[in-house]
Amino acid sequence: MNTKSLPAVLALIAGFATCIMSFVQHVDTVVFAKRFVIVCIIFFAIGTVISVIIRMNFKEMSDDKEDPEQTEGSLDEEDGETKEDTDKAGEAEEQ
Repeated sequence: MNTKSLPAVLALIAGFATCIMSFVQHVDTVVFAKRFVIVCIIFFAIGTVISVIIRMNFKEMSDDKEDPEQTEGSLDEEDGETKEDTDKAGEAEEQ
């Protein structure tokens, strides 16, 4: 999952909400600028933490899927036959 832009998007959304609220409240420009910068920094940090957590969790999930023992057709280490061939041979012997 691509989470590269998550912190920036989150900070911009929070900054936009700050602009709207400050405009409605008729806040002075200097006060608005301070609030805007503080809000953007805080939400950028929150977005970075969330992005790191998402990357760590999806990394673990992708490692589980790449396990060669759970994929079909993987080789048995002993005789070089695939698991599918071994299963088919076992079924033929049972009949």
